[in-house]
Amino acid sequence: MKQLVKTLALLCMSLWLIAMSPGSGAAPTIPYKIITERTHKPTLFTQGLQIENDQFYESSGLYGKSLLVSYPVEEPEGSTWARLSAPFTHKQPLPERFFAEGLTLLDDKLYLLTWKEGTLLVYDKTTLHYQKSLGYTGEGWGLTTDGEYLIRSDGSDTLFFHAPQDFRLEKTMKVQDQGKAITRINELEYHAGFIWANIWHEDRIIRIDPNTGDATGELVLSALRNTMKLNNPEQVLNGIAWDEKRNGFWITGKLWPKMFLIQPGD
Repeated sequence: MKQLVKTLALLCMSLWLIAMSPGSGAAPTIPYKIITERTHKPTLFTQGLQIENDQFYESSGLYGKSLLVSYPVEEPEGSTWARLSAPFTHKQPLPERFFAEGLTLLDDKLYLLTWKEGTLLVYDKTTLHYQKSLGYTGEGWGLTTDGEYLIRSDGSDTLFFHAPQDFRLEKTMKVQDQGKAITRINELEYHAGFIWANIWHEDRIIRIDPNTGDATGELVLSALRNTMKLNNPEQVLNGIAWDEKRNGFWITGKLWPKMFLIQPGD
C-alpha cells in the first residue's frame, strides 16, 4: 500500500512538472516525468556521475576529502538509514592536494578531472585502482565523452575536446542560446547525440548540439530541489547519468540525500 501511495505521488508530481516548469532562456523547456527516486549519501560533494552495468561511479570533491566511489544502482532492502549507510562497492580517496571534479568512462577507464591542479587522473573501472596522470591547461569542471573525444568544461561558455590517449586539446566550442553566451557550464553527460550540461548554481540542465554549440532545450529541475530540505547554498544540482537499462537520467546534487530517475520528453 505504501509503495502504491508513493507511486501515485510521483505520478502526480510528474504531471505537475510537465505542465508547470518554466524555462529560463530562449531554448524550449523539455518536459519530463519522474520514474523513481532513491537515497544518495549526503556526504558526497557530487562532481561527476556515471552508470555502467548497474553500477554508479561518482566523484566527490573538496580538498582533503575528494573520493572516487562505485556502488550498485539497486538499493539494499531495509530502512532509509540502512540504505544511506550501505558500503560502497569500491572507494578510492584522492591525494589531499587534489580537488576531484568531472568524471567519465571510456574503454573500461575512468577519467577524473581535478579543479585547479591541471591533472587528469585515470583509473581502472573495475577496481578503481590508479593507472596514470595526464596534464592539461586551465580548470577542470565537467567531463563526458562522445566516444571519440573527452569533452571538458571549465565554468565558462567554452567546451574543450581532448584526445583520450594523451588529453591533447583538439578543438574548442562556444555554447550559446540564440547568440547569448551560456556560462558556468559544469557537469556534463553525452546522450542521443547531444551534450547535456548542468549550469552551476541553477536548477537546470541544457541540451547542447555538439556540432554548433547551440542550446536546443533545457530541463528545469527546481521542483526536485523543492522535495528536499536543503539549507546549504552549496547543495546545488550537479550529477547527470544516462541509464540505458531504465531509459532515463539519474539526477542528483552536491550533498543531496536523494537521486531521481527522470525521463525527458520530446
